[in-house]
Amino acid sequence: MTKRKWMIIGVTLGILALFSLVLLTTFKFQSNHEDIIEDLTDNESEEIVFQNSSDMSERDIRILVEEKRTTLKQFFENAKYYNISEISRNYTKEDDEKYIVVDENFLNEFRTLVTEEIYGRYWDELTEITPDTDALVNSRVHRGSKELFDTIASDSAISLYNVNEEILILESATNDRIVARENIKLCPEELEICSRNDFYRLILEKDQDVWKIAEFQEKIE
Repeated sequence: MTKRKWMIIGVTLGILALFSLVLLTTFKFQSNHEDIIEDLTDNESEEIVFQNSSDMSERDIRILVEEKRTTLKQFFENAKYYNISEISRNYTKEDDEKYIVVDENFLNEFRTLVTEEIYGRYWDELTEITPDTDALVNSRVHRGSKELFDTIASDSAISLYNVNEEILILESATNDRIVARENIKLCPEELEICSRNDFYRLILEKDQDVWKIAEFQEKIE
């Protein structure tokens, strides 16, 4: 074999070796880059581990919390409010835009669903008024701001508006207290992402052997 042919073979082998080295280096870089992305994804998706030291099973706790939350939600969905001008002649139609009126039935039922601390928040914002003798109400009534319950309907664990998905996440439980969070989401079918994805603290506490909601409006940022 001539010297020229040996040179051609040598150059060809050198080119092949260099090409293989470049491929190996590129593959290694891509593999390392993919590993970094996967690690970041894992770090961002920390899962809450439910800590249960109660005598109840996780299933029973989940059912209990959801029943209490649903009952409170239905209470506000079906709540009856009065126009203040229809209750007392001391108020005008314009006052209907400033106040709502609730009766004793509303307050008594609300009190059975939440703790005294929660109930007190709203009781302190109410003022008793005297209804007209011909008003269509047969119990004591109280006046409150028109917006008194607005945040409950729009910004809480029992949100009535801008929600089409609700996810209960349990955090911890004892025989007297259950801590959870409610994921309130609005995910329109025509959109690839949810336009709302909020979390609210949801706490139940036992009050004289009756489970009541102790928190449902604290937003978790």
